[in-house]
Amino acid sequence: MSHPASTSDATTAPPATARPAARPPRLREIDGLRGLAIVVIAVYHIWFDRVSGGVDVFLLLSGFFITASLLRSVDRTGSVAPLAFASRIVRRIFPPALVVVAASVVMAVLWLPRATWLQQVGDLLAAALYYANWHLALNSVDYLSSNNGASIVQHYWSMGVQAQFYVLWPILIAAAVAVAARTGRSPRRTLAAALALVFAASFAFALWETAENQAFAYFDLRARLWQFAAGGLLALALPRLRTAFTDPAAPQAKWTAALLGWAGVAVLLGAGFFLESTQFPGLAALWPVGGACAVVTAASLSPGAGAGRLLNTGFVQWLGDLSYTLYLWHWPILICYLTATGRDTATLPGGLGILAAATALAAATHWALERRLTLGQRTKRGAFALGAASMAFALAACAAMAGYIAFERERLAEAAHDPARHPGAAALAEGLEVAEADFTPSTLDAALDYDPALSGRCNQTMTGYEPVRCDFSPGDDPGEESDGDGEEDEDGAADGAGTAATVVMYGGSKIWQWLPAVLDAAEDRDWHVIAFTKNACIIETGQEALGEERYRSCAAWNDAVVAEIAAIGPDLVLTYGSRVGYEAYETFPEYTDRYEQLLATGTPVVALRDTPSPRFDIPLCVDLNGPDANECTVDRASYYDEGAFEALEVPAGVHKVDLTGLICDGDACPPVVGNVLVYRDDAHLTNTYAATLGPYLGDELAAVLANPAAG
Repeated sequence: MSHPASTSDATTAPPATARPAARPPRLREIDGLRGLAIVVIAVYHIWFDRVSGGVDVFLLLSGFFITASLLRSVDRTGSVAPLAFASRIVRRIFPPALVVVAASVVMAVLWLPRATWLQQVGDLLAAALYYANWHLALNSVDYLSSNNGASIVQHYWSMGVQAQFYVLWPILIAAAVAVAARTGRSPRRTLAAALALVFAASFAFALWETAENQAFAYFDLRARLWQFAAGGLLALALPRLRTAFTDPAAPQAKWTAALLGWAGVAVLLGAGFFLESTQFPGLAALWPVGGACAVVTAASLSPGAGAGRLLNTGFVQWLGDLSYTLYLWHWPILICYLTATGRDTATLPGGLGILAAATALAAATHWALERRLTLGQRTKRGAFALGAASMAFALAACAAMAGYIAFERERLAEAAHDPARHPGAAALAEGLEVAEADFTPSTLDAALDYDPALSGRCNQTMTGYEPVRCDFSPGDDPGEESDGDGEEDEDGAADGAGTAATVVMYGGSKIWQWLPAVLDAAEDRDWHVIAFTKNACIIETGQEALGEERYRSCAAWNDAVVAEIAAIGPDLVLTYGSRVGYEAYETFPEYTDRYEQLLATGTPVVALRDTPSPRFDIPLCVDLNGPDANECTVDRASYYDEGAFEALEVPAGVHKVDLTGLICDGDACPPVVGNVLVYRDDAHLTNTYAATLGPYLGDELAAVLANPAAG
């Protein structure tokens, strides 16, 4: 969100021969509309955890004001004057936004859990560099980031979208003016045609992307351009509408304006109750955009009448003045409050406190940075210097946070080098008495404590169809994956020639999490390991009938992997034996057909019992409550119906392996075992803990290799 109205201030005098363009009358209702929009945004965020459509209003208003401002520049000087335009934007927009970024760094360190710090510092950097929308879009579809908590600067996605709009719009208008000059057409008519084309193309794209990938579409500039274009078209249309409706022969202007104004206000206030965030920025966004267009049109036709009486009140106007800084402050304060209280939404007193704190900070920031600081920065050079200083300040704060994180990670890692103090699974397997020590990995590192290959080319995505093969030979660095093409080298090592056995890992991320354990076992026994994994994909047959792309791709991938396994002819396949997701108990999908396909290749199968999915972020819980807290320890019986796995009937040649007793004790599954953090999120083992399971999984696999006929 920005303050586009202020960008109409001139920084250079027009040429003496130029005739100044007539400035349209100031519509105070638009300031009131800003005030109403920021109240709607804050209220829906704080008490309802819902999208309100208020940001869509601000995007429309940016398109409205920037289009009008650039056209006035064209009228005065014959060009969009990009440097003058950029200096106005930088002077008004950068200081408040970047100071709040720096303040959010401090708030994150003081009040947010360490488990979120790495995520937060990346988000803060993206916000400071105005690409937060793309950063959040990519993380929203990253399987490994699916457990990321709310970012302290998540609302800066709109700042990124608008910054990118500020770059594109002068180019668009300059191009339209140039085309008009070459063709002899009216610049405004040419621009209207260009904006209509942008509106149609972007809106069509928004409809498609919202249906296909809404999480990405929400932050995608391409799916938001139609809202800016709508504002630009409104700016072009208003003079004609005003002329038509103020004609003495058109007495309907006042009641038309009243109807439009109140209807627009009603839509803005109520849209959040009826529209879901998953519907934006497609058809749902038409409601707030249309409502804002109605309010602006009504104000132009009949200023001060109808809804204008509400929007012109002093309090609403004051909120409009604060709308930019209030938008910046309300979200980080809300996130800190929700983290401290463990709530999803605020209580009434808590929410009022958030609003009070945000409003006080917004008023101070508005006075200091929008009123006082920019008074001496009226030149282009001064504006750019101010913007550069503001960005340097925000980047320095991000760098300081990153440096502190690095210091803490190194300090905690040094303390975790003694394996006797961090035995992990051995503490349960051998009943060890473990001396008290800081656990490892720390919550600073937990989210990233997975094998690097999982996020690289060794793993198929949720919608990919083709198998991706990765080979690991004894002595390989686990973080260094092979080329993954499955081709043999000169000594045949790609298929395990010269090794004692070839073991294939086959399944989704709940199989891949065992890679450190398998590689630990392989190192001691000279096994060659081949991995075929795909995010969020189980081996059940018949998934293609479920219809969604992820299931169709999973079905095709499974069939292709079985064919690859048949060609390899490994000594053993390690795959799923059960599934523990977010439902109440362990389940046993219909894996029998897939087992039969694998057995038909002549390869014995190890069906590994699935690990619990705690259903809440373990590192975050440990940060908030401590490693011994009951809140972070879950009842083993809430996952497993004891005896069910033992009673599971599988085809001959399938060997069931259950290592649950090395993750949970008799009754509970603690977050830390043997001074090692068990989970990196709400479902997957940390790399560190999985490695401590290596000797025990290795013994089970070695027993199968020694006697594959036993079932």
